[in-house]
Order: sequence, then structure tokens, then C-alpha cells
Amino acid sequence: MKEIGEYALEKENKDLNDSVSILVENPASNETYKHVFCIKLTYNYEDFEFKGIDHQEYSKEKIAKYLYKRGSSNGPDISPTARVTEIKKTFSNKIIGWFSKPLKEAKPILDGEEVQFLELLGKCIKENEEIILSELESKINSVDAKENSILTLLLEENGFIRYVGDLEVFRKILKNNGASRFYSKYGIISKDDDKVCSVCKTCNEVYGFVTPYEFYTVDKRGFVSGGFDQSKAWKNNPVCLECALKITAGKEYIEKYMSFSFYGFNFLLIPKLLNKSVSEDLFDTFEKFNEKKFAFSADYKNFLQDNENDILEILSEKADYLNFNFQFYEKSNAAYRILLYIEDVLPSRLRELFKSKEIVDKRKIFSNYLSNNNEVKSIQFTLGNVRWFFPNTLDDPDLNKYFLEITNGIFTGTSIDYSFLLKYVMQRIRKDFRSDNSTRYSSFLGFQMLDFLSQLHLLGNYRGGKCMDSKNLSVLLGDMAPKENSSFEERTNVIFSEFENFFNTDAKKAIFLEGTLVQYLLNIQKFQRGSTPFRTKLRSLNLDERYVKRLFPEIINKLEEYDTNYYKELETLIAKYMIQSGTDWKMPNDEISFYFVLGMNLSNILKSTKSEKEIEND
Repeated sequence: MKEIGEYALEKENKDLNDSVSILVENPASNETYKHVFCIKLTYNYEDFEFKGIDHQEYSKEKIAKYLYKRGSSNGPDISPTARVTEIKKTFSNKIIGWFSKPLKEAKPILDGEEVQFLELLGKCIKENEEIILSELESKINSVDAKENSILTLLLEENGFIRYVGDLEVFRKILKNNGASRFYSKYGIISKDDDKVCSVCKTCNEVYGFVTPYEFYTVDKRGFVSGGFDQSKAWKNNPVCLECALKITAGKEYIEKYMSFSFYGFNFLLIPKLLNKSVSEDLFDTFEKFNEKKFAFSADYKNFLQDNENDILEILSEKADYLNFNFQFYEKSNAAYRILLYIEDVLPSRLRELFKSKEIVDKRKIFSNYLSNNNEVKSIQFTLGNVRWFFPNTLDDPDLNKYFLEITNGIFTGTSIDYSFLLKYVMQRIRKDFRSDNSTRYSSFLGFQMLDFLSQLHLLGNYRGGKCMDSKNLSVLLGDMAPKENSSFEERTNVIFSEFENFFNTDAKKAIFLEGTLVQYLLNIQKFQRGSTPFRTKLRSLNLDERYVKRLFPEIINKLEEYDTNYYKELETLIAKYMIQSGTDWKMPNDEISFYFVLGMNLSNILKSTKSEKEIEND
């Protein structure tokens, strides 16, 4: 954060070695500020004299001289320099008012001569209030009403003209004001001289309340290690003023250019540079993206979510001279809670994610997805696939936590338990099934998510069941054995070979094809009867090995009853894989149910282009 803050400050032409330069703000908040009106006074032998109003053109090069820093909206600013709203009100609140409360608060850090100097200055301005205001109104009314103005002081001493920022007493007050928030809180002062700053490792005055994010706080004595003494909080986290200001600037830059959101979460994408010479190019990337100055091509690939551009593919093109930290957080009033912190993600890791995404997206079953309304579209993998099964819902608040854990696994290469994923995939599919909604979309999203994770080798505890050794099926099945490269077998082999990792056992193939067969039966029932009574036999998609085997002959029998058993070749193929799968599948019920419903929803892909009469004749 300090390094990012240094970049942001240098871009604003701040002197990184001068805390006052960092603290000073530009009084011209926009281009309409054209004029600077200076209350000119002379100082001679401990006496001030008003010399008139000096009208100048605003100059960006004089920002340090104006020494402006915003204070209270209805009271004085930190120095006697102000933006003009209504001249009478500005002069009264921001100039005369400065020599009361702010001066009184600053007295403890000033010596006697400095206090006397400021009191005399304030007395002179107060005594000449009417004439100063009269000349100001005359000068300001003479300029274009659409142009804004700045009001400040100008002192002449022994022929030398000095602005507010040229006087050490005002710089001292500004510096103390900027530092006080880092050492003065809860009615306690926590600072010490000549101690090592934990950020820059140099000896300096350090402070104990440098807390850019509210997840670190010592508002209660018990949070202070080593004696519960809040005044000694600087020992917990000693930070010098320059580093505190740079960290603050870094935080502001991060929140402006490196803050993103997706699926209800806010996160910061914080780069950590290994080669500082290329920092400008990286920051330029973030700034252009934030201002939407990138021209996104048609083949731009989203990963975070599919309905807006995200920055990850742009960053994946960088070399590994940096890495990224993802900070997912939640803010509620003053509380700031880190939900997930992902460290050290290299651009090469992002490229790996996009490479796997590209492989998955190009698969025909996803790129030519047939929706429920018979519209062909492409399903692109994003983290939205994961969110579909782990939604933000009050019914199960743990789903948010699981979604973030899976996101963490994807970015860091940590394996994700296969059975755990299937549990929630099937939970969503069963919900669709019970509501008489199509399970097709959920099945495809679940399959695509598992395929993506498989490409990254992230499926933990993923293994096949126990398979029977290959046998001569012609001996077992006699004349019913399918011919080599028969049409249905060819079509199934296309899927089995394309998703070889998922159909790595005969049991999975048998379950998948039985799901296909049952969908054909449901289609026939829907056509002939207008309803699908066989759905009740599917036990809300809570299936196990025993029930799948029992269901197989019932499906065939029902097809025979309808006199529509066009799928004897498919039935033979199922029988083949059933025999080869043996009797001990060792598959969880969620996995069995998933392969079954996957077969149901891919049934149209396996369907022959022949007419049903031709199939029957065959």
C-alpha cells in the first residue's frame, strides 16, 4: 500500500520526503477556479498593517504556497486559505474564524513567539474587517460570476512577499493536524520519538493509531498487547508520519482504481510489484480500465462474471514481475471484515485459468447449448457457474462461505472436494426437479464447472469405481451384442472420449445411458399422454446403485407397453456397461444421481437423425 501510495503522490507532483507537501490539497477542485484574492498585510516590528487586496490568477505551481487543506464545511479550514462561496460568509468563517478555534487548538505545539505572531495577525484582520470585506466584494464582483475564486493571506516583510505556505508556523500547524489522527484517539496520545517504523524500517517519531482499515483497532484496552496500555499502542504497530500518509494515499488509490465487485461481494485487487520499474505501465492499466478506456474485442473472455467486462484477462497478459492479492471484504457501518484474502496470484496463474476456460468453452455441448425454448446459444464458464450452486440465500448462509472457498481454490490451485461439489450440484438439480422445472440448465452448468476444475486438476478425491475386467460380451449376450462401431455406440463414444476424465468407469457410462433412456421414455409419455407419470419412479433424483439397476428393466418394460421400444441398441449398450461395471461401484448417491440426470439432459445429442419408424425397422 505504501508503494502504491508513493506512485499516486508522485503523479500529483508531491514531494515524498515532505509530509506537508503530501498533506496539502489543491484548492482548485475544478477548472472553474481562475482567481486568487490575497489579503495583503505588512509585518514590521511586531506589528501588522493591512495594505489592500491583491488579485492574482490561480497557478497550479503555487499549490504548496496556498497551503490549503479542507477542514469543517461550516467552520475554518486547517489553514487561513479557503474556497470562496459567499464572500462575506467565507471571510467570516474561514479567515476570521481561523484565528479563534484552530489557533486555540494549535497553541500546545507552538512556542511563545509563534503564538504572539498569529494573535497579532488575527487582531489586525479583525480590526480591518469592514474595509477588507468591502474591497473583497468590489474585487470579486468585478470578475465573471461563472468563475470561482480562492481567498488567502499574503505577508510582506522587509521587501519579501510570503504566502501562507512560506511561513513555518502554518506548516507546523498543518503537519500536526495531519499527524494527530494517527496518534490521538479515545482521549489517549500514543506516540514516541526515535523509534523504528515498521514500514520503512528507519528511526523516526512513530504513532500507534495508524489504522487504514478498521479490521485493526485498539479502541479497547484489551486489544493492546503487552500491558493493555493504549498509550503504548505504538509498540504494536509503529508507523512514522510519512509512511502513514503514503499508506493513506495508497488506500485511496486502491479504492478508486483497484476496487471491484461480483455476485454480491466487494473485493480489492492489490498488485505487489517485484520490479518497480514497470509500475507505471501496470497502474496505467488499472486507471484505463476504471475509466473504461479499453477497447474490448468481441473475443474478450470474462472470468469473474459474464455480464460485464472484468480486468483479469488484461492482467493475465503481464509477465510474472508481479503478483496479485485479492481481498474480499464486508463493510457494515464502521465495521470492516475481511471475508477472504488470496495472496500471491501470478499472471501466469491467470493465464492458466483462461486456458482451461477456453478448452471448456469450445466443447460443442457448451458452445451449441440448446435451451428449453429451442434457442441455440453458448454457455461460457465464469465464476457464475459456481455461484449458481452456491447462491446468496438466507436459507443457508454458509453458501457464501463455500463460494469464497471454491474461488480461493481456483485462484491458488487448492483442490476442491469432488463429493462436496456434487452434493450442492445435485441439491440445485433436485430442487428444479421437485418444482417440475427443467433440470437441463443446472445439469449443463454443473458439468461445465466440474470439467473446468478437472482441466485444472483441482477435483479432490475424484476417483473411479471398481470395474470388472473386459469380457467377451458376445459370449455373455449372444446375438444381442452390438455390432462394432454401431451408430448409437459411435455417438456415445464421441461424448465419452471428449470427457474421458468423467466417463472413466463403465458404471458411469451405464448410469449416464440409463438416464438417456429414461428421458426418451418421458418424451414418449409426454407425446402420447400429455404427462410424464414415470417421473415419480425417479425418487426426486435420489438414486443409488441398487435402485438404478432395478429401474433398468422397468424402463424397458414401460417402453414395450407403449409399443415404442425404438432403443434396443441403447439398451444393449447399457447392459454391456452394467455387466462390465461389476457389483461394487463405490459411488456416492449424489454422483450416481448426477450422471443419471446428465444422461437425461444430453439425450437429445445422442438421438439418431433417423425417423422413429426407421429405427423400429432397423
